[in-house]
Parts: sequence; structure tokens; C-alpha cells
Amino acid sequence: MGGPPPPPPHPPGLGGPPPPPPLPGIGGPPPPPPPPGVNTAPIMPSVVPTYQMAAPISIIVVPTPTPSKKMKIYNWTKIQDRTLRTSAGNVWEKVSALSDRIHPDFHAVEEMFSQKTVSHANDMSDSAPMKKKSEVISLLDSKRSMNINIFLKQFKRANSEIASLISAGDTQQLGQEKLVLLQKIMPQPDEVEAISRFEGDETKLGNAEQFFKELIKIGDYKLRVNIMILNKDFVSTAAEMRATLNDYKSAIETTISSISLEQFLRLVLRIGNFMNKGRYAGNAAGFRLCSLCKLTDTKSNRSRVTLLHYIVEEVYKQDEAMLTFVEKLQPLLLSISRKSLDNLESELNVTKGNVSTISKAIKQSKEELIKEKYKDFIADVTNQLKDIYHQLDEVKNQSKKLAKFFCEDEKTFSVDEFLLELLAFLEKCEQAHTDNVRRKELEEKNAKRKREREEASKKKTAKKQSKRESEGEVDLVEMLLGEIKNGKTLRRTRRTERAN
Repeated sequence: MGGPPPPPPHPPGLGGPPPPPPLPGIGGPPPPPPPPGVNTAPIMPSVVPTYQMAAPISIIVVPTPTPSKKMKIYNWTKIQDRTLRTSAGNVWEKVSALSDRIHPDFHAVEEMFSQKTVSHANDMSDSAPMKKKSEVISLLDSKRSMNINIFLKQFKRANSEIASLISAGDTQQLGQEKLVLLQKIMPQPDEVEAISRFEGDETKLGNAEQFFKELIKIGDYKLRVNIMILNKDFVSTAAEMRATLNDYKSAIETTISSISLEQFLRLVLRIGNFMNKGRYAGNAAGFRLCSLCKLTDTKSNRSRVTLLHYIVEEVYKQDEAMLTFVEKLQPLLLSISRKSLDNLESELNVTKGNVSTISKAIKQSKEELIKEKYKDFIADVTNQLKDIYHQLDEVKNQSKKLAKFFCEDEKTFSVDEFLLELLAFLEKCEQAHTDNVRRKELEEKNAKRKREREEASKKKTAKKQSKRESEGEVDLVEMLLGEIKNGKTLRRTRRTERAN
């Protein structure tokens, strides 16, 4: 009985061949060869165990013939060898163990997918050399390469110039939008490895590959891009945060210190207690500010007139200055109506985390130029963050003061909800005044039309009466003349008889 068959040849590109597995039931290295003269007949094992030892991860690349023609390239994304070796039980390990159910017709593949040779129609001489089409070598996925090339066209610069701008940290030339796009197309580890291992003619590489070739020459290129984005982002973000916190501070201070608002609240309280007299809601010493919006829920006996319409109308009649809080507060509340203090704090925490991450990366960087160049920048950003956090704490303290001032529950109080409700009430006040003005104008127009209709009616009646009277006198004279012509004797009146 002979030994086991030799293992298949190991494909190139996956390192040295693995050692063959030991025979079942035999452990350890083989025994040394016997001295000369000793019988070397193989000894068969008497007992064969039923278990098997685990085989190492082995993926065999099935050999294929070499095409006789130059073939077109299939741009797939090749999985790196180390990934295959470290992923036990992966699909490609199973694929390599399968047998071919369909045998490829490589001759047909060659005929269909070989590169066509370019021939000139008007060939002046058989000996004239044909112009060889330049070949582009692609190491990246076709879609990935297309996206990178679209990005590079924005610069209208050579790849080396773009790389120089990144190396110099020129945020002015690169711009915020381009930096964000650049961050999204950063080369992946397998792409870096593929480009770094390329030993062919670099001039034949595609434009995307050549850009990555220039990019990976820059030390800590990803860190440089992240720092530039932080630099551009932080300037605008910090300024916006400061402005928002200032708006919150002004809105809270103006609300607390508004005398006209207090006067208006007193008027509402007086009217409300009058309307609620003798009921559970009556005899109130105060009410929550959110109740102001409910003034529009109480309808009057007049069409489209609410309690808020009435109060606003009375204020404009007697003391218009009582509504000055509307003009002062509305612009401030509008500026923060689409913002949130909670969201601002979350954004601030994210920015702080990014700064911390980049700061650690700078300290761990091997590029001394990066450490020296951005040391002051990180220190300045850190100090600005401290100032913004301090400003945020001030606004939080003011929010507690606001809640306490309006007798709100400090545990459940939300300054954003409170200010939005106040803004909604101010807008309703403004709308109520507009409605009142329009209603008054409409009432005046209707009254004027009514007076005009009444005057016209009187004139028309008087004219008809005059016409009737004049038409009556004419008819009497014509009737008498007609009777005389017809020979009819007129009857004498009493006045005529007396005269005789």
C-alpha cells in the first residue's frame, strides 16, 4: 500500500505552501531514517482512530490558461490575501473546494473579450507602423474611480498641486465643500496597499490612482484633512453658537424685565376672574403663561370675535403702550424659534469630542511639522470651547430664573417650549389687532353704504311723489278739454252758482 498523494501545488501570490497535514493517527515528526542494512519496509498502523485534526485555512486558486491575445480588463475589487487567510469559513474557502460543474470555454471568451486591434482604412504602406493605443491601468473600482475623477475636476489643477495644498493645509484654496468631499473619498486600506505594491509603469495608471499615489506620499494626510475641516467648521460654528446663546440671554432678560407684559397680565387676570366669578377657576391670584394662547378659545357673541380680540381692542383704545412687549420680544423670539438649547449643547459636545480626537492624533503623529503648526490652533479652539460652555451655563441659570419668575415647575421646565408658547401668543396678539382693524374698516364701509342706500332711497321716493303729482294735474286738464270738444256741458260748481 503506497503513501497518500502529494498536496496540490500552491498558487503564486499566497506565500509559501503550507506543510502537509500528518497522517491520521500519527502524531509528531516522522522517525529518523534507519541505518544501512536495515529493512525499510513500511509498517502499517494497527489501529486507525475515527477523529480527524482540523486543517489550516487553505484556498486554492484553480489555474487557468494564458490567453494568446490581449484581453479586456474586468475591474473587480480583489480581496486581499491576508483577509482571506484570517477569515475562517469564508465563502471563498468553500468555493475553492468545489468542483467545476461548468467548464469555461476559454477560446470563446478570448474571441469575445479580447482587445480589438486598430487598423487604418487608408493604409499607404504595409510597412507603416500602427499607432498603439495608450493603455490605462485601473486599480480601483470603476464607480469609485469615476467619483474621484468627478471630484478632481473641480480643482482644475494637477494632482501634485492638489497634494501640495493638502500638505500645506491651505484651507483658503481648498474650501469647505471640497474638503468635506475629500474626506468622503479618502483611500481605503486595501486601496492604499494595492497602489503601494504597484511596481509597473506609473504613467499608465488612471487619474484617480495617480491622485491617491500623490496623496499617500503625504504624512498623516487624513489627519491634515480633518484638521482643515475642523478649522473651517469651528470658526462658523463657534460664532453661530455665541450668537444663539446671546439671543437666548436677551430674550429671557427682556421677558423677565418687561413692565408692559406685567400690566397686560394684570388686565387678563382681572377680566378672567370676573368671567370665572363663583366657579372653581375664579378668584385666581395668577395663571400659567401658556394660558394666554387660550384667550382665542373663548368666543364672544359677535361673529369672529374672541376674548383676545376684545382685550387687544380695549388696550389700543385706552393704553396702546401696554402692548410694547410684543414689538420688543417678537424679533428676539423669532431668532431662536428654529433653534434648540438641547441641540446646541449636543452639537457643542460633538465638537468638543472632535477636537479631543484630533488633539490626541496630533500628539501621536510622527510629523513634527503638524505638531508645531497646529499646536496653537488646538489651544485656541480649546479655550473658545471653554468660553462657550461658560456662556451656556449662564443661559441655563437664566432659564431656571425664568421658570421661577413665572412659577413654572423647574424640574419639567423647558425654556424652548416656554419661549415658543410666548412667541405664539405674541403672533396671536398681532393677528388679533389686524383682525380688529379690518373688521372696523369693514364696519365703517358697511355703515357708509347703508347711509348712501338710505339717502338714495329717500331721493328716489321724493322724485316719484313729485312725478305722480305733476302727472295728476295734467291728466285733469286734458280730460276737461276733451269733454268740451265732445259737446258735453260742464257741471256748475257751488262757487259759480253763488257768483250768479
